[in-house]
Amino acid sequence: MEQRIIALGLRIRKWSFFRIIQRTFAVLFPFILLGSFAQVIEFSLLHPDGYLGNLIQISKWLPHYRAANQLFGSIYMLTAGVIALLAAGVSAKYTAQFFKRDEQLAGLTGLLVFLAICYQRTTGNNGQFNFRLDLLGFPGLILGLAVGYCVGWVFKYLSGPTIKGTEHGQELLSRSFKGLLPLTFTLLFAVVCNILLGLLFKYQIFEGVGSWLQGQATKQSGFWPVMFFASITLLLAWLGLSGPYTGNTFDSDQSALKNLSYALSHNDLAKVPEKFNANTLYFSYGAIGGTGATLGLVLAIFLVAKRQNTRKLENWTVIPSMFNTNVAFMIGLPVLFNPFYLLPFLVIPLFNMVIGGLALLCGLVPPAVYPVLTTTPGVLYAFIGTNGSWGVLIFTFGLLLCDILLYIPFVRFAEKIAGALDNDCKRAGELNEDQ
Repeated sequence: MEQRIIALGLRIRKWSFFRIIQRTFAVLFPFILLGSFAQVIEFSLLHPDGYLGNLIQISKWLPHYRAANQLFGSIYMLTAGVIALLAAGVSAKYTAQFFKRDEQLAGLTGLLVFLAICYQRTTGNNGQFNFRLDLLGFPGLILGLAVGYCVGWVFKYLSGPTIKGTEHGQELLSRSFKGLLPLTFTLLFAVVCNILLGLLFKYQIFEGVGSWLQGQATKQSGFWPVMFFASITLLLAWLGLSGPYTGNTFDSDQSALKNLSYALSHNDLAKVPEKFNANTLYFSYGAIGGTGATLGLVLAIFLVAKRQNTRKLENWTVIPSMFNTNVAFMIGLPVLFNPFYLLPFLVIPLFNMVIGGLALLCGLVPPAVYPVLTTTPGVLYAFIGTNGSWGVLIFTFGLLLCDILLYIPFVRFAEKIAGALDNDCKRAGELNEDQ
């Protein structure tokens, strides 16, 4: 059985699309890592409503903290805020390189095509055209990867192979002439995509579906509805998209407000009317360390991983993960678009929610009914949401331990698959560029 899993993992790792995504993510990792640290500093430390900022009362003793907050916000926008744009260029480069085409021209074309697609008419400002910042950042990551991959394929069929050599002026000019046809075709393709995407935005297709899902998630409570919307959120997060619980806030959740009103008037958490909702299940126990309960995966890597790069990844991403900012970790490993990690990424948070629901049903722990700051570490969310129940804190750390134990087999299999891939590359006399 183990050999079959390793063989399947090897086949997946050798897929051209997966290899290109891995290489793209490896290049994007330092940008998203810096952006993650900037985001933690901006929202958690330098914001008066952030967890650390509220804890140390940053607004009372640090002068010009708002200016510093804006500075780190700018750093985030210049790194993680344009990650989809960078993904389009890098994935186009590696796709063209995979097919032995002009990778430099393909990469620049990928950037240009993605910018052309994102240049959309806005609803305000008299219908002027502007770049959609939401598409340039993490929400547009899957679009950026797809655009870059398509650009690389266009270069495969519409340009000749590139021979590595001395890049003098005449050779570069010759390569440029070869790139005219794919460049023209991809720009025409960008115009068509721009028009189609503009129609989707005009008729609010994306906004309508997202708003409907989020509206249903905030209106409905109960164990099974919460499990359903949590599953959708996790699956979409694995694809780099926002789910119904991604932008969910305490103020918009009707059942959470109902629980808070009851707790304030009766001073009794055990008998709140909505014992199962997003606040008491998903955010309290399903999202420990961010979407996918990835803090358990980070700590599992710390315990059993032996590969140097994997351990470096864990060391650099553990602090953002503690503050529920796990994007750098999900891209660096990677978890996004990785079929091998799809199962634990979906199942382990749902497992936490099932165990948490049973504990709530049996009265072992009280439900979290009080509002919690968004940058609060996941392991403290339920503790603060219950106004400091030590039993809840112990229970949460118990779930975190279970998450670590459940993630450990997947980390070990990933290590064995990577080792087997190294051996294959050594036998073939190749350099494994994925590691």
